[in-house]
Amino acid sequence: MLRMFCLLFALGLFLPARLLMVPACAKENEVKSPALTVGERSTSKFAKEIAALVSRQEQAWNKGDLDAFLGEYLKSAQVTYVSNGSVKRGYDAIREHYLKRYGNSKSSMGALRLSDLEISDIGDKHVLCIGKFTVIHHAHVPIYGRFSLIFVKSKGAWKIMYDHSSQ
Repeated sequence: MLRMFCLLFALGLFLPARLLMVPACAKENEVKSPALTVGERSTSKFAKEIAALVSRQEQAWNKGDLDAFLGEYLKSAQVTYVSNGSVKRGYDAIREHYLKRYGNSKSSMGALRLSDLEISDIGDKHVLCIGKFTVIHHAHVPIYGRFSLIFVKSKGAWKIMYDHSSQ
């Protein structure tokens, strides 16, 4: 039965198989993402830098490296994460949230896919990036949503200072 779903999925003939059976048809937590592209609505002069940073985050997640994923966040008490009605302030609180929800291994974190980036400058030192995400983790149930990130230039590097995700 599983082979039939995988065959139908591969041929694009069975929509529920395409939506629900992705993990069964691929190696565990394998993600074949094309390189992130910057959308036509992007106006930032820093768009390539921000897209590369977001791509590094996606790669770190898919390797199960939570610390590398979070390494793109500003290590400050002012960094803020908003999701599902809750607000986390400070790098340590955000890290604890991710650890609790996703763990710190490839098998528990699963697969992340980011897409449809739109990147705009907010002055000279801040950049806004919005996009879409899909996470498939241990429950094998895809989580879809949108995100918005505000980056700040800190010590010569772009860092996430505000992260909002909604499903």
